[in-house]
Amino acid sequence: MMISSSEMTPLGNAQHVQYPIVVDLDGTLVHSDSLHESLMIALFRHPQTLLSCAWTLANGRHAFKAKVADVVSLVDFPLPFREDLVSWLHQKKQEGCELHLCSAADQRIVDAVAASLGIFATAVGSNGENLKGAAKARHLVDRFPDGFIYVGNDRADLEIWRHSKGIVTAGISGDVKKAVDRLDIPVLERFENPRLSVSAIAKAIRVHHWSKNALVFVPLILAHAWGDIALVLETVLAFIALLSVTSGTYLLNDISDLRSDRLHWSKKNRALASGALSIRTGLALSLALFILGFGIAAFLSLKLLLALLGYLVLTGAYSLGLKRVPLLDMLVIGVLFTIRLVVGIVLIDGPSPAWLLTFAVFFFFSLAAAKRHTEILRASALGSESLRARGYEPEDEPLTLAIGVGAALASLVVIVLFILQEMLPGNAYARPELLGGIPLLLSIWLGRIWLLSHRGKMTDDPVSFAIRDRVSLWLALLIALLFVGAL
Repeated sequence: MMISSSEMTPLGNAQHVQYPIVVDLDGTLVHSDSLHESLMIALFRHPQTLLSCAWTLANGRHAFKAKVADVVSLVDFPLPFREDLVSWLHQKKQEGCELHLCSAADQRIVDAVAASLGIFATAVGSNGENLKGAAKARHLVDRFPDGFIYVGNDRADLEIWRHSKGIVTAGISGDVKKAVDRLDIPVLERFENPRLSVSAIAKAIRVHHWSKNALVFVPLILAHAWGDIALVLETVLAFIALLSVTSGTYLLNDISDLRSDRLHWSKKNRALASGALSIRTGLALSLALFILGFGIAAFLSLKLLLALLGYLVLTGAYSLGLKRVPLLDMLVIGVLFTIRLVVGIVLIDGPSPAWLLTFAVFFFFSLAAAKRHTEILRASALGSESLRARGYEPEDEPLTLAIGVGAALASLVVIVLFILQEMLPGNAYARPELLGGIPLLLSIWLGRIWLLSHRGKMTDDPVSFAIRDRVSLWLALLIALLFVGAL
């Protein structure tokens, strides 16, 4: 049975009495779960406190929630509200309906959410008892003996809906929907979850960034070893392993970065930040990707396994706090890109090309600085608070510009020194003088990146921008032609 949202009379009663509307929090008013949000904040900000929280589970779920709330405050933490439901609630409040928030979340979290919206007459959460299922049903029946309308999302809410005068669902699963439809109680509104498409999952694991991992093939090319079929196959497998590990770390980073992403002008639409992909599912997917990546690495080479472990550890340190250290965060990004080259280098017998690693650190540090510079410019223009979560201020714009351009120049100096060395007799190139055009083309590209970044006309990620930019692609083609011509 479906009744329009405007029919808020007592359904078959001649008296036009409006029932109070009681709203659940987790999975209903917000797409995510406040406990999961709190646990992730504790994991990435206060990991040492998680053990003390775990001990309280022996005293019941409500005690565990209370302990987590002692450690983590969600007072100023942005949550992914179900905007269509919030709009509907505002409409009902204007029509004179009384709204109440009632949740199994800790009372402090419920109070913070209610205060942020300012539409609820009361807010009740778990305080000495886990207010869920039958316990919440008893509480609401005692509190609203004349009846109430309940907004929920979970199978546990069926017990509450059985005692309600009207049902509003928010993102329920198919089996819960069937159970709701079997109840002889009118369904007033249905709010659906945003569809989690394949493209949304692809964006969450950064399929569009997989091209960055092609750096693993650079050592193979520079070593002129493309004729070694076995080495080529090993490099392809290493590439797959790197894809898996980097995608898993992207998911972990998004989970750790929920606050700043939700304050960001574009990142707020990411699957995890928006709540379209749950934290639990994100963690499970990340774990599966790690198992695949490290399994392949262990099969190929111990050095490759150690390189990927180093990537994971550094990414974890970045997520746990280094990304909130100004300037150091950019250096870490540069090193993470360089490790992609190391993954290819460890498969090749012979000394590591020190010039390539030095060049890569400076080069990718410069690109990371360009990304931060763009974010500073845009956040300053929009008045966004996302910068402060990263440790930057609008006044840092000249600093990121100077450091980033300086790193770009240092990378060019390194590659010029390498080319001068290759011009000596007896080296691997037949026409090494053609290599001399590569630093010139690179300087044009880096200058273009920084010009567009400083004008605020570049997307956040210079590497992704370059893949779609026609000028960058033409410059890359010319560099490739010069390299082939020098062989």
